[in-house]
This record gives sequence, C-alpha cells and structure tokens, in this order.
Amino acid sequence: MKVFDEEFYKDRVNAFPFVKLMGMRLLSSGGGKSVMECRIRPILKNSGGTLHGGVMGALVDMSVATALRSVMPLSSKMTTVEYKVNFLKPVSEGKVTAHGNILRLGRTIAVGATEIRNDAGETVAFGSATYYILNVRSQAEGPAIMKGKTGRGRKR
Repeated sequence: MKVFDEEFYKDRVNAFPFVKLMGMRLLSSGGGKSVMECRIRPILKNSGGTLHGGVMGALVDMSVATALRSVMPLSSKMTTVEYKVNFLKPVSEGKVTAHGNILRLGRTIAVGATEIRNDAGETVAFGSATYYILNVRSQAEGPAIMKGKTGRGRKR
C-alpha cells in the first residue's frame, strides 16, 4: 500500500511551473499541516508597492491543498471549491510564510485554514479554503451501472 512521502511530494510541488513562477516553495507537508513560503519580488507587487492580494490568495489555496494532500487517499483527486482571504497588514519586502492546516476532512468535502506571516512573524493575512474530493475507484469497484453494455448494445 502506498503512503504519503513528504520528500517526494515537496520535490513534485516545488517543480510545478506555477509555484516556481510565484516564487513559492513548499517547506513541509504532513499530518494535515503544511508550510509554504513566498519570496516577495517586484513582479508580485501591486501598484501600491505591496504584495498583491492574488498572491496571498494563491498562498491560501496552495497551503491548504498541500496540507490536504498529506492526509487524503493517494488515489483521490481534489479541486478547489472556494477560498477566502482577509488582509490584515501590507507587506512589501522579504518573504511571507503560509501555515496551512486541515480543519475537516469528510468523504467529499474538506476545509482548511491558513495563517500568513511576514519575516517578523506577524500575521499579515489569514484565509480558508474548501475542496471537493473525488474518490477515484478502480474499475472493479466502479458502480454496476457503468459495467457491461454502453451505447447501442455495444460492450466495453
């Protein structure tokens, strides 16, 4: 039986083009928690010179998703249903660190929260995210209605 491998998963996430583009890095993931950091660069700033809110939103989404992946079945897939961010304090330099954790893991819905901190450890934003979980089953476990004939009497 396959089990969650944190080092493998970190390497995989950190190689994602979007994660690299955003200057993010997954530092840890396991037991329903994760820590991600993001380097603040000029390209990620808004017209006021602070970290763009969309980057904070992406951090909420990514940090909860990486926490969730550490506790859900490896054969399952997930997709974001919604996320929300509350901005508490602008940040314009250094790094921000997102601490994600899973609040509830159900059969088809999971909910998590994130706290984003600046280099001084101050909370600059927090958020929540909800995911739909698709529990992928093998062909043998599929519903009976999906077996046998398909279409005009054709066999699969």
